[in-house]
Amino acid sequence: MLIYNTASRSKEVLTPVRPGKIHLYVCGVTVYDYCHIGHARSALVFDVLVRHLRKAGLDVTFVRNFTDVDDKIINRANREGRDWKEVAETYIRAFHEDMDALGILRADVEPRATEHMQDIMDMVAAIISEGKAYATPSGDVYFRVRSITDYGKLSHRSLDDMQAGARVAPGEEKEDPMDFALWKSAKPGEPYWESPWGQGRPGWHIECSAMSKPYLPLDIHGGGMDLIFPHHENEIAQTEACCHCELAKLWMHNAFVQINSEKMSKSLGNFKTIRDILDTWLPETLRYFLLSKQYRSPVDFTPEGMNDAERALVRVYEAVACAREALGRAKWKKVALPAEIAQEWEHLGTAFGEALEDDLNTAQAMGHVFSMVRLVNRLLEDKSLKAAEGTRDLLQAFLVRIQDVAAELGLFGQDPAEFLPAMRSCRCRRLKVDVMAVEELLNRRAQARADKDFALSDTLRDELKNLHVEVRDTPAGQVWDLLLD
Repeated sequence: MLIYNTASRSKEVLTPVRPGKIHLYVCGVTVYDYCHIGHARSALVFDVLVRHLRKAGLDVTFVRNFTDVDDKIINRANREGRDWKEVAETYIRAFHEDMDALGILRADVEPRATEHMQDIMDMVAAIISEGKAYATPSGDVYFRVRSITDYGKLSHRSLDDMQAGARVAPGEEKEDPMDFALWKSAKPGEPYWESPWGQGRPGWHIECSAMSKPYLPLDIHGGGMDLIFPHHENEIAQTEACCHCELAKLWMHNAFVQINSEKMSKSLGNFKTIRDILDTWLPETLRYFLLSKQYRSPVDFTPEGMNDAERALVRVYEAVACAREALGRAKWKKVALPAEIAQEWEHLGTAFGEALEDDLNTAQAMGHVFSMVRLVNRLLEDKSLKAAEGTRDLLQAFLVRIQDVAAELGLFGQDPAEFLPAMRSCRCRRLKVDVMAVEELLNRRAQARADKDFALSDTLRDELKNLHVEVRDTPAGQVWDLLLD
């Protein structure tokens, strides 16, 4: 498998450090609020990666942490008059609820910063003993950035360029403006832990170094692109300063979710939580939408894009339903498929996996799924082939492949008899369509067709269209959906 390594700026072959095993560490959330759809994208990217690696037979240890003590958590607790631990627990529960709704696998290990305070202090002490960090009289501990020669190797930034404009703030006791905090002395009213440097709590970066240390060297370290600098750069510096081994072989970062081509931001009023979206669309729609582009490309969130995701899901689920229905009713003739169709099907069977092997290209992989759907629909519509034994075999293979796709992408795995009505109901709620009125017209139209009163049938179709309802006649009967344009 090829993965784009942020550090080398090139695709590299994933070669496990330990044969047959993969250690993956992904930076999790700071639990002070509900997760937004940017968090969902990062979680989905690594969810698909874990699924794919396990499908390939690798033993994956997936670690994703929680930052459960932080300025933002403390500030929220103070504003709401709550204990900071209660705030953290509230949003850890919310994280699991949101990710479970999206079908995201839970990590094998979910360490919390507060559970690793001794590990953090031991690491800080080790870095000091190496001469790469120093304690100040007030009890802060800073990392000496200039004590290492390759700082900036992940983000490809020059230390001199980074220092331009950097200043030591009044009251700070840094030796150099670029130095960063490993341990912060306690402020009045804040949570603290006793340490060799006095009462305090860890800096953000050192938490992940301590929590990832049992799994070093990591095969893959991941997260959003916003973490490349300074968080992951500082993780590398402090971990390698005291552990004397490479932190990670590969660095994998996903791009942002944008709202109407702008970076999502609370200050701009375009902040979308997962819960906001799931009030309007089904979880699988959001999952499909976020996987519809390769993970290193930004995704622009729009209602139109979500509507397109709905249409795409319906196409696949309808194809599955039609394939099942055909297999249940057809009498098969001893006719083989033309060679070009068989060859196309064979190609599509390998192309899906090859797309995921090429830097987890979910967009390309889903494109191959739709090529499968087009081929299936083509066979079911071809009078000369729809009852061929070759078609039967291909339909059976299609249903098996959709199960494989569902296992790797977490998509298309529901029963169409449950998913399609749920999708219609979701659309009806969103568009405020009177379902009872629609059902009455559909029943009248079905009776008109049974009576061969096609003029009335067409009139009723037009009435349904005025209600934004599209009707299609299939061998299994009327199929209806909402017009979204």
